[in-house]
Amino acid sequence: MTSADLHTMTGAYAVHALDTDERREFERHLKVCSACAQEVHEFRETAARLATAVSETPTAELKRRVMDGIATVRQLPPEVPVGDAAPTAKPGRGKRFTTFALAACLAAIGALGGVAVNQYQDARKAERAVAAQRERGARIEAVVTAPDAVQASAPVTGGGTGRVIVSRALDETVVVMTGLPKLSNDRVYQGWYNDNGHMRSMGLIRPGSALIASAIDRATGVGVTVEPPGGSAEPSGDPIVLIDFPAVR
Repeated sequence: MTSADLHTMTGAYAVHALDTDERREFERHLKVCSACAQEVHEFRETAARLATAVSETPTAELKRRVMDGIATVRQLPPEVPVGDAAPTAKPGRGKRFTTFALAACLAAIGALGGVAVNQYQDARKAERAVAAQRERGARIEAVVTAPDAVQASAPVTGGGTGRVIVSRALDETVVVMTGLPKLSNDRVYQGWYNDNGHMRSMGLIRPGSALIASAIDRATGVGVTVEPPGGSAEPSGDPIVLIDFPAVR
């Protein structure tokens, strides 16, 4: 199982939808991935709110509006015909995890005696989170398995290792930072494309999680800095690591 697969399993793990082998492998991954641990915590909090919400008998009008809304919400993205799937994709897993997570949420709602608006909103929030996570995992896996993918790594000032995987054919870069020191609450890690000395933001990096960014353009590598919460428009200090893109194989 790839690292990208493991990053897509938080929702299924939170609602006990993994088989024994998958659960054991994911729990080993969970010990070293703080980002996945946080996502599992958030999913479990949502499930707990659904399970413990106070049931209220809805008015006929409220029930009608909610049920009409449910009928128009697409619970899963459209299925892609087998012939259109990328050769390296692993169909079924992401959909399976999404289905299990949503089924658990809907089952919790159905167990209650009434329909509560906050429950409906929580279910939709969980659905959007799982869908976004699934899409991100698929993008990461596509880069890692791309025929033209190349990678490089470098030690980080202060401890840890930075690694980049880049596919110019897909115009996407994956950055993975491991062993980084824990920052105080008023600091975050931010990734940057290095355009021959001009730094262009790629987004924030959660330690132990992968950052994926598009628009490589003329970048020759990436860098990582420590910034205030929310990140900065340009680096506020020296990079803790700079990694040059290797030549395409």
